[in-house]
Amino acid sequence: MSTIARHEDLLADLVHDLRQPLSNIETSVYFLNLVAPPDDARLHTQLHVIERQLGDAARMLTEASAVLRRMRAQLAETGASMDLTNPASAGVT
Repeated sequence: MSTIARHEDLLADLVHDLRQPLSNIETSVYFLNLVAPPDDARLHTQLHVIERQLGDAARMLTEASAVLRRMRAQLAETGASMDLTNPASAGVT
C-alpha cells in the first residue's frame, strides 16, 4: 500500500471515528434540553452553544469526507499521486 493510500485511509478513519463521539454528545445535549428547567436561561444558552459547535464540527467532517472523495476520484481518473501534506496539491483550500 502506498504512502498516499495510507494517508487517505488514516484521514478516512479519523473522519469516521470522530462522528461517533459527536453523535453521543448531540444525544446528550438533546436529553439535557428535555430535562432542563424551562426557566434556566443560562443553561439553555450553554446548550445552544454546544449544539452550534456540534453542527460546525459535523460540517467540517462532511467537508473533509467530500475532499477525500474528490481526491480519490482524481487519483482514479488520472492515475497520478497527490502529496496529502501539501494543501495545494491535495486540493484543500
